[in-house]
Amino acid sequence: MPERRSLELQCYERLFNAFPEALVVVDQELAIQYSNKNYAKLFALEGDGAGLAIGQFLPLTDVRNLVDRAGKERKFKEAELKLTLPQGGRGFFKTIVIPFGLDNERDSLFLVRLEDVSERVRLEEQLLQYGKVCAMGQMAASIAHELGNPLSIMITCLEFLRHSLQESNRTLEEQIAMMEENAVRMHELLTSLSDMSGLGRFQIEKEDVHGCIKPVLSFVRKMAEKSGIEVISDLVSELPPILIDVKQMKQVFLNLLKNAVEAMPNGGTITVRSRYAPGDSSAERGHIIVEVEDSGNGVPSGDLETIFKPFYSTKKKGMGLGLSLCRGIIEKHGGKIRVTSQEGKGSCFIVEIPVDGAL
Repeated sequence: MPERRSLELQCYERLFNAFPEALVVVDQELAIQYSNKNYAKLFALEGDGAGLAIGQFLPLTDVRNLVDRAGKERKFKEAELKLTLPQGGRGFFKTIVIPFGLDNERDSLFLVRLEDVSERVRLEEQLLQYGKVCAMGQMAASIAHELGNPLSIMITCLEFLRHSLQESNRTLEEQIAMMEENAVRMHELLTSLSDMSGLGRFQIEKEDVHGCIKPVLSFVRKMAEKSGIEVISDLVSELPPILIDVKQMKQVFLNLLKNAVEAMPNGGTITVRSRYAPGDSSAERGHIIVEVEDSGNGVPSGDLETIFKPFYSTKKKGMGLGLSLCRGIIEKHGGKIRVTSQEGKGSCFIVEIPVDGAL
């Protein structure tokens, strides 16, 4: 019997150490009873750390809260914690606390599992930062466009008035000239703002649209997998090349995929399809069609007509520029974008770009 118990203990120990995540067992006082090799390696421990307080390695208040809640509700609790590691770096770890007990001591011990999610957090922050830059660029371009046209009209009118004045009315002519000069300076500033945003300039290339889609898919897929989202690509083997600005079309597909990920907080599936739709006549060469479909929350029917308008957003923290930006870029390519959606079942954004379009 003792031999069998010894064999069982060896089996449990090997199983504990076989887990890829860091595992540690603590008691109700948060003292470490045992840890696996990955935990010891993560925090540079000699041995299993028995007797040490877990607060030496993890934020004490957060762990205390998780343990108290797990013990009280008798079910696992989780949180994402930022930890300082012995090597001097920092990392984000998904921390799960599971209550259990030995013999008659119900829920007297707690298994703490640490999963390194630093890469996922880094990708999410990078994507968020990229989205902010895109939004700022779109805002700059929108302001430059909306104010630039009225200013151009004002400059033309002021110039006409100045030339129409009697020579004797020198004072009024000087005032109009000053107004014209300042309007020109404002117009130049707005033009510079538009140029800085990079959204007003197109760098045309004859390119397969897959050259815009595949790099973005590779980037987003890593982040999506960490969120329990599967990204499926259903791209045809060959498509006719089209005249596009590769950088800006990448921005379109990044925005659409980012929106799809955010629409599925509990995981799901994103499918990206491409196909060629022939034209109705010999004069029309047809369209390239790309669909980004998700199995997320869907868009309320009342929002479908306004979803592409600037500054309209259904997100609490959204600026409402992403889809407006997408539509603006696609329309400059002579194309169009539309959406079909069912609440609770998901949405499908459909992009159409003409093969014979010219920028």
